[in-house]
Amino acid sequence: MHLTPQPADSLPPWWKGWLGIGALALSLLLIAGGLWYFWPAEEDTSCAAGVPGLQWVGEGAQRECVGLMDKTAYTFDPQLKGIIDRIAQENQRVRQQWEKPDKGKSRVPYVKVAVLTPLTDSDTSALPMKEILTSLQGSFIAQCRANGCPQLPAAHSLGIQGKTPQIELVLANEGRDETHWQPVVKQLSELTKGEHPLVAVTGMGVSIPETQAAADELSRLKIPAIGAVLTATDLNSPRLFKVSPSNVDYAKALRRFLTGSSLAKHRGYLVFDSRDDNYVKTLRKAFDDEFGDYIGRRRASFVGTTGPKPAGIPKLFQRAVNNICLTQAQVIFYAGRDRDLADFVRALSTRSQCGHDKPITVMTGATGTFAQGSSVRGLLKANKITIVDASATSPDQWTSGVHAPAGFKPFLQALRDLKFDDSVMDDGYAIMHHDAVLTAVWATRNVTSQTASEAPNVQDVYNELTNLHDASTVPAASGELSFDDASNGWPHNKPIPVIQLPDPLKDPEPPYLVP
Repeated sequence: MHLTPQPADSLPPWWKGWLGIGALALSLLLIAGGLWYFWPAEEDTSCAAGVPGLQWVGEGAQRECVGLMDKTAYTFDPQLKGIIDRIAQENQRVRQQWEKPDKGKSRVPYVKVAVLTPLTDSDTSALPMKEILTSLQGSFIAQCRANGCPQLPAAHSLGIQGKTPQIELVLANEGRDETHWQPVVKQLSELTKGEHPLVAVTGMGVSIPETQAAADELSRLKIPAIGAVLTATDLNSPRLFKVSPSNVDYAKALRRFLTGSSLAKHRGYLVFDSRDDNYVKTLRKAFDDEFGDYIGRRRASFVGTTGPKPAGIPKLFQRAVNNICLTQAQVIFYAGRDRDLADFVRALSTRSQCGHDKPITVMTGATGTFAQGSSVRGLLKANKITIVDASATSPDQWTSGVHAPAGFKPFLQALRDLKFDDSVMDDGYAIMHHDAVLTAVWATRNVTSQTASEAPNVQDVYNELTNLHDASTVPAASGELSFDDASNGWPHNKPIPVIQLPDPLKDPEPPYLVP
């Protein structure tokens, strides 16, 4: 049979052979390399090497470092370097007792307690740096007393149901206006598990809407929080506790003072900050409710300076002063931040120009008013202006032994043993932050004393916080504090001393006690 010859196979195109495969591979490599070269690199937002919990946020003047610090010290502000170094050193000592105990000694368990607060500031921020500094100093004193720091004689430690677990203090910066609370709270929630869990959050900044939002989220996450200087009556959340009195209690303490004084026969005038601020809004309401018979419709507003969102021109007090002159009012109820009080005093000092030369008493309720009022002591004396402040603390009275709570003396001794000056107490923030951390420690140790566990969880600590009464009352520096499930987080039995500037009260009566 004859077969027709077939044409030979033609050569394959170059791109189907090994040469094509190599070219394709080379092309892909070049494309990938080009993309890598031109693709924008992810920005490193970490604040410092070795501190992974801290990140830069914001732009320009608003840029700040927020997040968590517990191991490596990070100086948020030069004024904080000394106290942050001391906290970091104590944290390291606590960890070392667990990881590498001294020869012949058992490992000492520890848990974490956070201080959530602004650690940066500005001219209009929620907390000025001086109060941030004293807040950390007070927190550290409580940590040292709980841990039995080497600088403290053994007799001055707390001795709460033994000495464990020890306390590692986690500093949580939520930003100068508390605007970055959300990512920081998320970081805190991640610490609640593991061998050394976070058991409570303390501090909580000041009484503004951001604090309420942070407290609500912590409650949703089942984490108990203990506010140090929160007094806004409406600032409540299921797992939020406060060691301070409320604004309603401030007003009641002032009412008792006013009723027993020569001021009772004078008419009053209300001057209030009009911003959306929990503290000033609820203090204004408390004054209206408690002193309606003194105030009536006599009132004037102003715009305060704190907060990120301007609400008008701040500190315009002249209209209020003119109205005070017109009514010849001698008792002024001031519902504003203590940061604006000095400027209000300066405005009142001009009242003689409109025919008011009688003495004036400014009544308010705040933790640090006496520190702010001291800055205008000369004006107060020269212009017959007196400030009467219902406060959470009274360092001058208590240091001299006048109506001092039982827990104040050991706090004061520890403060001095740790080489702090008495002036640390002047604004009240050191005392109140000490008491917030102390309350967390007290509840934690109460749990471990009953369960013999090395580390309780947040649920156990929350349960115990509601049982801090009767035999478990907290011997805080600012009073014998009690909490239960019906107090809405507010302390029972908290004393509210009344402080007077520029001349202190000669014989102050026993302080009003929160029911």
